[in-house]
Amino acid sequence: MEFLELAERLALTATWRQELLNDIMIDAKDEDGKSSSFKVPTVRFGRTELQMPIITCGGMRVQETWIPDTIPLIKPNKRKVVKSPSQDNLKDVIRCCLKLGLNHFETARFYGSSEAQFVDALVTLMEEGIVKRSDFIFQTKLFPMEDKKKFKEQWEASWSNVHKLEYVDLLSFHCVSQNDQIDHVLNEAPDGIYAFIQSLQMEGKIRHIGFSTHGSAETIMRMINSNKFAYVNIHKHYFGDYHAQGTPDTLGGHGNEAAVKRALQLDMGVFNISPFDKGGKLYRPSEAVAKAIGPELSPISFAALHSWKTQGMHTVSVGFARSSDLDEVIEAAKIYAADGDKANVLVKAAEERLNNLAIEKLGKEWFEKGLLNVPSFYDKASDGMALGHILWIHNCMQAYGMYEFCNDRYGMLLKTKWVKSKSYEENFKANFNPGNPGRAFDDSVDLTEALKDHFDPEQAKAKLQEVHNWFKADAVKITEEEKVKLGWKQAYNLTTWEEFPGEVVSVSNVLLGRMGLKGGTGPTKTVAAEAVSMRGVIRRKSSLLSLTSVESS
Repeated sequence: MEFLELAERLALTATWRQELLNDIMIDAKDEDGKSSSFKVPTVRFGRTELQMPIITCGGMRVQETWIPDTIPLIKPNKRKVVKSPSQDNLKDVIRCCLKLGLNHFETARFYGSSEAQFVDALVTLMEEGIVKRSDFIFQTKLFPMEDKKKFKEQWEASWSNVHKLEYVDLLSFHCVSQNDQIDHVLNEAPDGIYAFIQSLQMEGKIRHIGFSTHGSAETIMRMINSNKFAYVNIHKHYFGDYHAQGTPDTLGGHGNEAAVKRALQLDMGVFNISPFDKGGKLYRPSEAVAKAIGPELSPISFAALHSWKTQGMHTVSVGFARSSDLDEVIEAAKIYAADGDKANVLVKAAEERLNNLAIEKLGKEWFEKGLLNVPSFYDKASDGMALGHILWIHNCMQAYGMYEFCNDRYGMLLKTKWVKSKSYEENFKANFNPGNPGRAFDDSVDLTEALKDHFDPEQAKAKLQEVHNWFKADAVKITEEEKVKLGWKQAYNLTTWEEFPGEVVSVSNVLLGRMGLKGGTGPTKTVAAEAVSMRGVIRRKSSLLSLTSVESS
């Protein structure tokens, strides 16, 4: 009965697009002559003073290709990219967002063709008179570099795209996670990269300076406490704060909760990165998670409301591939807008059920102390292992049965190479990735010193080993029957396999798969079996491309 109610409600959430289309067709107005269709609420985005929609259009999934335009032989042809079917889909997404009042578009220099495609789509819509430049907020990001000349070249390559928009509302230092990166960014020398960005601000090319991060709680706190930034893109999720989870926060806790509070104290805008994917892969939730949250909220709706109501964050990003990716988060925005008390009651009740489930499965003492006093991957005592991150993975498995999510997270740690004959410093310099810091568990390393302050070092070691046994490269594959027995069953799957509606095999899939930069996607036997998921057909068939003809008629 629980899942029947959930299925019915999930299906209903997909109807907002038809409601929007109906409003456009009948030109629906309220008593004051304003459009009566739902608009995403906006909030003040900290000291930027921007009115930020509580949902952001993230540009990391919608692009034609991930191939950077800095690789001479295979770089994408911009003229062809902006004439591709993926560009039509992107325009559909942007039109849909604008109709809903969702006017913040976030991309990055290193998101392949995303930046160029967003600019082209927005410029086209401005030329068509659908939107004015002042009607939307544009954010892009640059990777920090020690060499100002190279950093300037990166900016110039970005500006070659975005100059058509006249200015960038929000310019971020991208993926600032390591202390050496922070040193480069915070360097106050006149020839430093921060001073260069300030000069762009004085020229009017950018409006506000911020940063994004996938770092440890300590490094993030260092950036925030510098008070040099108007906003931050950060991970803060109910189920765990990505790489910061289980890393010391400098205040006796762990994770990013303290960093978010500090950012809000400093009147910074706070943007929640990937709450539905890196926050738990909630479009494919475990049965345990879906049941604990309950039929009144989907896991995605819960995650959004937790960000807004419990954490006080200003906006959550949706990594778009198609307009229907808004379904569950629009439901959350409607709850947020309609009745604050109802939203608080629903989210607090779900949090309590999830907390109680974790206490039942983990034990109260481990629930409260298990991720405290663990050195981060940036601490030499860890020998590069993401110890807190791995213990968090164990919590997610034991408490919530989040098998697929945990397998993904540990798989990323397995990608970090480590040469035992080399020092920590040598390995760090050669192998650490600021977007994916830390390595997997290594049972040959003595962790006595690393775990000396943990309340139960032996239990911690056992959990570290167990996670490695579950997910190491040569681990025995767990069957679906075993997942059910262990409580690791998936509740449902809202994923579709197209890169954009109507196309199964894309250029980016083929090229990046051959380059080894991206795993192939497509209708495998597993995915085909999952096609019976509740709204797969609705999602694949849904598109607001028809809005174009309606608007022009």
